Amino acid sequence: MVSSIPAQAEPQKRRGNDPISWYLQNIGRVPLLTPAEEIELGNQVQKMMILTDDGQLNEKNKEFTPQQKRTIKIGRRAKERMMKANLRLVVSVAKKYQGKGLELLDLVQEGSLGLERAVEKFDPTRGYKFSTYAFWWIRQSMTRAIACQSRTIRLPVHLSERLASIRKVSRDLAHKLGAMPSRIEIAEAMEIDVEELDSVLRQALSTSSLDAPVNGDDGRSFLGDLIADSNNEEPLDQVEQKMHQEQLGKWLSHLSEQEQHVLKLRFGLDGNERHTLAEIGRLLEVSRERVRQVELKALRKLRNLTRKLPSGI
Repeated sequence: MVSSIPAQAEPQKRRGNDPISWYLQNIGRVPLLTPAEEIELGNQVQKMMILTDDGQLNEKNKEFTPQQKRTIKIGRRAKERMMKANLRLVVSVAKKYQGKGLELLDLVQEGSLGLERAVEKFDPTRGYKFSTYAFWWIRQSMTRAIACQSRTIRLPVHLSERLASIRKVSRDLAHKLGAMPSRIEIAEAMEIDVEELDSVLRQALSTSSLDAPVNGDDGRSFLGDLIADSNNEEPLDQVEQKMHQEQLGKWLSHLSEQEQHVLKLRFGLDGNERHTLAEIGRLLEVSRERVRQVELKALRKLRNLTRKLPSGI
C-alpha cells in the first residue's frame, strides 16, 4: 500500500517540526488525475484484481503466464498512482474528524486504508468520479477507527436520554424528508439552538460510537455524520458537496428529471441516502425493473457524455 504518513526514519531536518506539513507538501506535488486517466488506471487495477485476491503478485504461483504477470504489475503501478493522486482527499476528510479521539496522522493512516479499498473496488464503467466514490470508503474507515476507541464506554444517563431524543427526531425527519436531516433541521424540530445540539453531540463523542446509527439500529445515517467541525455550519457531507456538487450538477443537467432523481437516490447524491432499486420503486410508485431501466439509461448517457464533452463541462 502507498505510505500514508512520513516514515519515522525520515530526517527531521527535511520534515521540519511539523510532520503533517511535510506530508502535505509532498502529496501536493503529485498531479491530480484527469477523468480519462481515472478510467484507464481503474481498468488496469480491475484487471489485476481479477487475477489476484489482494492485488499482490505471488512469485511462487507458477500458474501465472508472463502476460498475466505483466498485467498484475501494471495494475499494481496503477493502484499506487491512483492512491498517491487522491491522498489530498484523505487529509481533507481527516481534518473534519480532528479532536474526536485520534490524532490527525492516525486519521490519515486509517483513511488511506479506506482509499486503498476504494481503488480496489472502483468500477470505471459506472460513470461516476472516483473521488466521489472514494469519499465514502475514506470516511467509513475513519469513523470506525474512532468508534473503536470508545465502544466499551457507557454514556452517562442524562446524555443517553438526550441522544435518544436526537435519534428519534432524526429518524422521524428522515422518514418525512426522505433524506438525512441537517443539524439545523433537527434543532428546529427539537425547539433548541443548534449550539445546544452540538454541545450534546460533542459530549457524547468521548463516550459513544461514531458509527452508532441515528435512524434506528438498521439505519444508514450515523452519529458521526451529525457532529460538525467547530468551523463549519453543516454536516460532514459538505466535504463531498463542496468538491463535487458543481461538476456533478453540470453532468446531471444533461439527464431527464426522472433520471436525475433515480441516480440521486441510488448513489446518495445531494445529501440523499443510498437506496435499493426496490426502495426507489416504492418511492416513485414504479416497478423495480423500471427503476433499473432508468438507472442503466442514465448511466449510459453519462458515459457517452464523458467521451464527447471536455472534462470541465
